Amino acid sequence: MTVHSPRLQNSSGAELNLRSQILFQDPTRTRTKGLVTSVASWHKTYVHESSHWARYHGSTVGVLLSLLRRTRDQLAAYTISQMSRQQTELLHGARSNGLPFLSFKRYPQYTSGELRYNELDWLNLYHAYYVLLDPEGLRGSDATSWDTQAAFENSLEDAWRQSAGAEMVERPEDTPVSITGALKLIDTSEGPLSTRTLFECAAVIDELFQFEGAFLRMADPTLRELLLEEMSGEYGLPWRLASALAGRELGGSVVLALIDFALNPVVPGLTSADPSVDWRELYPPYRFAAAAKAMADWKSDLEFQYPSHEMTVHFQHMLAQRSGLRMGRVVSRLSGLSTLREAATIPMHLAGRTPAVSFLCASRLLDLREQDACALTHYGVNFLNDRALRFIDPDPDMWWVFPMFRVSQGEYRWPAEHVNLNEATDLLISAAVASAYDDVLHGTGPLASDHLPRALFEDRAEVGALNKVLKDSTGLDLGWRTGLNPQHP
Repeated sequence: MTVHSPRLQNSSGAELNLRSQILFQDPTRTRTKGLVTSVASWHKTYVHESSHWARYHGSTVGVLLSLLRRTRDQLAAYTISQMSRQQTELLHGARSNGLPFLSFKRYPQYTSGELRYNELDWLNLYHAYYVLLDPEGLRGSDATSWDTQAAFENSLEDAWRQSAGAEMVERPEDTPVSITGALKLIDTSEGPLSTRTLFECAAVIDELFQFEGAFLRMADPTLRELLLEEMSGEYGLPWRLASALAGRELGGSVVLALIDFALNPVVPGLTSADPSVDWRELYPPYRFAAAAKAMADWKSDLEFQYPSHEMTVHFQHMLAQRSGLRMGRVVSRLSGLSTLREAATIPMHLAGRTPAVSFLCASRLLDLREQDACALTHYGVNFLNDRALRFIDPDPDMWWVFPMFRVSQGEYRWPAEHVNLNEATDLLISAAVASAYDDVLHGTGPLASDHLPRALFEDRAEVGALNKVLKDSTGLDLGWRTGLNPQHP
């Protein structure tokens, strides 16, 4: 059994892998010999994946997902460190027999001691994370009968407790988090609507925006036709659903604003100290459907004019009034770090370094949202006309708008202006070890490696060094092997 690897990707094979926060993008492979078309293909794909990064880290749902993931990893690390010799033997024995140490199918596996409570908390955090992002990640885990309300309430409470006074506001003492209303998913005639699908739809619309610029208009028109074909599939589901609910064909600019509204839910501890929230205000797919319905008897200026900050903010206020749902805004200071180097060098647990990068970038992106909302709501316009000038050389002051770490042709790459080789290596090791916790506790067989650079696993010495760090941090004889990472698509 392998653990589901959450990712945001496009049809070209590029992806932002959320297990490691690494962007995978190989050089464009177009059949055309035209240089303009080849560069245009690379550009729109990069816009697609960069929009994932900016929207994920610049939204309340993305911050919440990062908090849930970090809390889960911290609990996993603690659980592993506190295991007795007998429990460690059970873990190794279960994995060798194809049985995960922590499993929805076999819960409760452990009926006494601290492990009993850690097991439930970890499974709740895992369940809440995937229901929020993409329930497809729970397929095969027999979690369909799990108590979703309890999972969310307990997980939000755990994340708030761990992050109070830092990424989240101070938590009211002895006040449990409560979620009201029916916790229903959004099913359509075409299949379920997920938060992941909202991210993907927005990214394709961002790609389509590029054809308003002079450069892509010179490229092979087939590129745009391929995007429109992509929109006819899963990634176009939110757009079609929004138009159906509004009772008219909505333009891409409006759909982007609806998606942004959906991706910024109200979150206890993050957007206020109120420990209670209605599921309709928390769950992005529900927010999207409700916002689209609110367009049925209202037309916004976004349907007729080019998006601007003022117009987008007004749209959000009007949408909140008409839908009865609030727009969530982070009220706490997410990060005390000012540079990427600090995230790599300040002493912290291995489970904390990747989130530290995420929260550093999120704090900058959320500041940008307040100054220029459509830089995130309509991310694709950043690369058009005069707005594109500030991204010609983004490293000095806007490096956080783009993915920090990338893999191209299997090789790991990092921003040399901000971290050196050793620091970039430490960040990669932290991402690898933290992401291995899921495989250790909830998977069987070899540790997954498709979310990490392929070249890393082609060098026996590097794999050996990585395995030593993993063993030193967990005390377990588990690790990666050379030659196991398949060619990344």
